[in-house]
This record gives sequence, structure tokens and C-alpha cells, in this order.
Amino acid sequence: MSMYPNAKPKAASLLYESDKGDASAASEFITRLLHGVTVIHMHHLMVTGPGSFAKHKALDMYNELADAVDALAEAYIGCTGTPLTFRGGQFTLGGDCVGDVQSLYEYIETARTAMGNETHIQNEIDGIATLLASALYKLNRLA
Repeated sequence: MSMYPNAKPKAASLLYESDKGDASAASEFITRLLHGVTVIHMHHLMVTGPGSFAKHKALDMYNELADAVDALAEAYIGCTGTPLTFRGGQFTLGGDCVGDVQSLYEYIETARTAMGNETHIQNEIDGIATLLASALYKLNRLA
């Protein structure tokens, strides 16, 4: 029983009027992030030369990044009730791991509105951006 017997129950987030994004744009956003995970994993396996151990360790976050992208996709589907659809696509592996991580970080910051404005969805995106920012710190300062 509620502490406030006369209080009306608060509606679930699914029922609030807000911009939950567009499923097609959200699918594109998630696709780009998943491709980014693959690119980071490849760089993780390919680093050589001076500073390679530090770079290898900095890029070791690809599993955590994959889990975070999965959590974001599941939260979006749960929040909107709309499935995501993926069409595959191509991704580019640049010659510089720092450049690829920076590019993904910048993409997130400019395209995150594709996922709508639900705060819990945006918090998931913040977590992904934090993983990338931490990797950039390690790549730029410790490698």
C-alpha cells in the first residue's frame, strides 16, 4: 500500500509525451556504434611499435563498449516499443586508432538526438561517450 493513498499513480515513461526519436534514425545510430565497436576491436588487435602496449590496453574497452551499445538498443526498444531494423552497411577502418575513436566520439555528440530525448536513453549514451573519452585520454596521454 502506498504511503500516499490519495496520490494518483504516476504513468510509466512509455506514456509520457516526449520525443522518443525515430526508429529508422535510431537504427542508423546503433549501427554506427556497432561498427565503431568492430573498428576499435580491430585496432586493439593491430597496434604495434612504441606505445603499443598502452594503446592495446586503452582499446581493451571494446567489450564494455559492445555491452553498453547493446544496453542502449534494448532500452530504446523497451522505451518506445518499436523494434530496430538493421540493413548492414559498410564501415571504414582508418589508419589511426586515435582518429577512429575521436571520430566515433564526435559522431555520438552530434547525432545522439536520433535516439530521442528520454533522459534514461540519453544517460546510456553518456555512458558510451564516457568510455570513449576515457580511451581517448589513455591514448593521448599514456601511450
